[in-house]
Amino acid sequence: MSLTQHIGYGRFHLEDFLPGELFARFDGNLCMVCDPQPHPPPVDRIEVWLDFRTANARKEFLHRTALAHAVTEEQAWAILRRDEEANGEQ
Repeated sequence: MSLTQHIGYGRFHLEDFLPGELFARFDGNLCMVCDPQPHPPPVDRIEVWLDFRTANARKEFLHRTALAHAVTEEQAWAILRRDEEANGEQ
């Protein structure tokens, strides 16, 4: 029998998160979308803090479709609501 680790809530793309929002990566690391984002923005890339709140924190560019998990259940619901609102306006 193996133990599993709870990483976060939901499976989202990195592009679903707003600047300043925390998220968990596939490996469980806590990360944050940089605020502000660089101008002009790189094509298909989002600047994030990896290993946020640790001595190893560093800025990296990740692809906008990278797998990201919400840190709290409330955050996951907020992302789903934003996505529904954005799809409803199109």
